Amino acid sequence: MTIEEPAADDAPRPRGPGRPRDAGRDRAILIATLKILFDKGYAGLSIESVAAKAGVGRPTIYRRWRSKAALVVAALLESARVAIPEIDTGALRSDLIELQRHQVELMNSPASRRVTAGLVADLAADPELSQIYVSQYLVPRRAAVAQILQRGIDRSELAADADLDFVYDLLLGPLFMRAVVWGQPLTPEAAERSVEVVLAAFAPKPRRKTA
Repeated sequence: MTIEEPAADDAPRPRGPGRPRDAGRDRAILIATLKILFDKGYAGLSIESVAAKAGVGRPTIYRRWRSKAALVVAALLESARVAIPEIDTGALRSDLIELQRHQVELMNSPASRRVTAGLVADLAADPELSQIYVSQYLVPRRAAVAQILQRGIDRSELAADADLDFVYDLLLGPLFMRAVVWGQPLTPEAAERSVEVVLAAFAPKPRRKTA
């Protein structure tokens, strides 16, 4: 995760039937949320502070997002740098290193670490919100990485039977533990080291020689 103001030309997300929402007001609320997260972290954000900064009333926010955590998830989904970048260098190793360097940069942000730690605590106590976070934030990111890994399988750079979800967890897990749980900065070498471990573990199996 990282915290960044939504791009000015981001299109509002599609809505279901019903009275249309004021997209400009939605954006003002999300921008206010991101700015407060950056300045004060997750614990320092409240619906009241977002309402004051966005120039709206609290009911306006609650009509859109039922809780502080739900609002933060929505803001993070609109943050321009949260998405996995499109990567295709032609080789799995360099693709994964570029991906991991992006992750290291995000997780080295103090604001990202504060927000992630606080949000995870709320998600643990709210199964419904956790499901939204997983389906809307985590699943698309994992799918994007799976495309990179599948290209590696197609080029015989990764074992054909590799569990792509598990590989994703192996790539992300060590960075998350070091940066968020232990609160330690990630070194630039963390990207290369994590990739080398994964490639060694899931290298294509050599073909058996026939008699």
